[in-house]
Amino acid sequence: MTDYYAVLGLKKGASLEEIKRAYKEHAKKFHPDVSKEHDAEKKFKEVNEAYSVLNDPEKKENYDKYGDSYKGFEGYKQQGFGQGTDSDFEDIFSQFGFGGFSDLNEMFGGGGRGRGQRKDNGSNIKAELHITFNEAVFGATKDISYERIQKCEKCDGSGAEGELKTCSTCKGRGHVLHQQRTPFGVFQTQAVCHTCRGKGQIVEKECKHCNGNGFISNKTKLSVKIPAGIDNGNHLRLEGKGNEGMHGAGDLFIVIMVEAHDVFKRDESDVYAEIPISFTESALGAQVEVPTLNGKADLKIPSGTQTGTIFKIKGKGIKRLNSESFGDEYVKVIVDTPKNLSKKQKELLEELEKETQSAKKRKGIFEKILGKF
Repeated sequence: MTDYYAVLGLKKGASLEEIKRAYKEHAKKFHPDVSKEHDAEKKFKEVNEAYSVLNDPEKKENYDKYGDSYKGFEGYKQQGFGQGTDSDFEDIFSQFGFGGFSDLNEMFGGGGRGRGQRKDNGSNIKAELHITFNEAVFGATKDISYERIQKCEKCDGSGAEGELKTCSTCKGRGHVLHQQRTPFGVFQTQAVCHTCRGKGQIVEKECKHCNGNGFISNKTKLSVKIPAGIDNGNHLRLEGKGNEGMHGAGDLFIVIMVEAHDVFKRDESDVYAEIPISFTESALGAQVEVPTLNGKADLKIPSGTQTGTIFKIKGKGIKRLNSESFGDEYVKVIVDTPKNLSKKQKELLEELEKETQSAKKRKGIFEKILGKF
């Protein structure tokens, strides 16, 4: 039985925060592209498997109770490697520059590319940027800080102090051939050279600046222009601002998170608001001021307006992305029923009630209903 807590260097019952922190440390330590341990790939897989279970409350509960038998319980699903996965796995690997699930899949043979090519091309990073409602509506320029993998300036990504040496095991090819004689003939297989790990060259003296990794993690700060009309969940793509590889860099994808507004609610480019009106204004009609994104506007309330009535103010919504057109504003009026009436107000309302005869109208409705039984 695999002890997932032990794999992450934790004791049973560790909190989700402790699990996530331990996972970050172990994932970085055993990542095959930076670790020098001979069994780094195996340990890296074990770390991922442990985290996929312990980071999921349902799986963790079943694992704590039943050990390895947890896989047989309803609700268990093995976490797959694929595009579009939005989880802590991808977030964490983005922080370290390992590009998320698609790169993991390729690393272990699922994508048809070797590690060298993946590292040459760099990898993408995903980051979140929180902005206010007004910044989303009108646009803004915001600063964002994030961790980015970059080539070491001292060794230019080679990891060596000085020149690299041709690997004596594979003679610079990056792979070795194995032959096996069987009753059916001689079979030949090709495998990645474990001495140079497919690079064809080895480091004799490690670069002191990056400890032989060739790449270092740096805190990067950028100013980002937020276009007017951007919505919650939209993303901005900054080409070449992701993790660096030997011959290029990935992109930075910024996911926009918009804070709620105290007055307005948003539906794409339209906005909604509620305003109170008095009983007199609803009965007699009036012209009232209502809030808009650009200040105030006058709204005509027809006489006899009922509570919950919605009025449309055309063109007072949010600017549509990549367009010069605007959405609309919808104003819902709520009739404010008077409280703590004076004696005179009560007398006036009683006179009004006599005129409207609402009680008689209700009685007629009941008589119609009861007459059917």
